[in-house]
Amino acid sequence: MVEKCMQSSRFGAAHPALVGGPMTSVLYGITAIRLEGNQVTEVMMGMVDPSLEYWDLRPAPTRLVEVVDRLVEGDTIVALFPTECGTLRMGPEVKVQVLPEGIETLAPEEDRPGQRLTDLPRF
Repeated sequence: MVEKCMQSSRFGAAHPALVGGPMTSVLYGITAIRLEGNQVTEVMMGMVDPSLEYWDLRPAPTRLVEVVDRLVEGDTIVALFPTECGTLRMGPEVKVQVLPEGIETLAPEEDRPGQRLTDLPRF
């Protein structure tokens, strides 16, 4: 399925956590990652407006520990994938994953082809 370039929303479809009820957490979006080996060490993350039309806080380099803190606080973090049209398409929510060596990293809630964190741009 090809995504149309003439979307009304910059971020694509509304996030399920924001549909049909009061917002219980802040929504952040990750647009790029930095890896060391197979561990996410830093992300480009910003706060997305609940309307999903614009950024409340534009993406900035954010250390892994700060991302984990946001998740512990109950905020929602999603991956935002670039489209050919220059818009962003909402991907899955992000969670903390503990690697076999006991190191924390990030992973998508759902493993969807083309929507893994490693599919995001690098910075």
